[in-house]
Amino acid sequence: MLVAALDTATLTLSCALVEVGPGAEPELLCDRTDRSVAPGSGPPGGHGARLPGALVELLVAVGKTLPDVEAYAIGLGPGSFTGLRIGLATWKGLAYANRRPIAGASSLAAMALGAAGGVEDGTVLVPLLDAKKGEVYAGFYRAAGGRVEAVLPEAALPPAALLERVGTLPGGTAVRAFGEGYEAHAAALGERLPRLAAGAATPHALEVARLAAARLVERPFDLQALFALEPHYVRLSEAEMKFPKGLGPGAER
Repeated sequence: MLVAALDTATLTLSCALVEVGPGAEPELLCDRTDRSVAPGSGPPGGHGARLPGALVELLVAVGKTLPDVEAYAIGLGPGSFTGLRIGLATWKGLAYANRRPIAGASSLAAMALGAAGGVEDGTVLVPLLDAKKGEVYAGFYRAAGGRVEAVLPEAALPPAALLERVGTLPGGTAVRAFGEGYEAHAAALGERLPRLAAGAATPHALEVARLAAARLVERPFDLQALFALEPHYVRLSEAEMKFPKGLGPGAER
């Protein structure tokens, strides 16, 4: 089964074509990674400008066309609200138009899965993405046989609260943190939260496909599941925080 996988949770767009089959480890056929510039720091050209062209270029590279894609896998965040909406809307649109199954996976879990093969079983991996506003998006995943299992809920936390959360893990637990969120707050975290040097800075689409594979193989197109797929934001948007009652007649500000 040819799966088109995508993650747009950060300024880095990761797109991949992955071969997935029953009982087999997903095989990466080709991939593309693009780094967008931060708003206001250079010429425009974010994820919206690169999709779905990035997918088409990968298909051309392996001699395939869009109808050959048999399923879609998408990173659900947490991460950039705009990036997640662009990625999910594009993949849901393609899945809907071509009547293909689609499944989502945590972008933080994808980062943890990519690192799991390089640590001892039982190690708790803490992938971190920069959430801005003095916070990180944090995941907490235990490595087990090259796979990962969640041990604490994902959250948006300032560094001090992250360290407190890590401190609730059982004594003796090996913990390794990594990701662009770690680099953004290294001064606050470095002495108290060990860094995994080999960990990826951002999610990769291959790991998104690996996490979603079991929910895609031999599954039919499911319109209800497609409509139900939503980003995992973790925290409220700025508009929701400023206007919790909404706008319009009768709304409280």
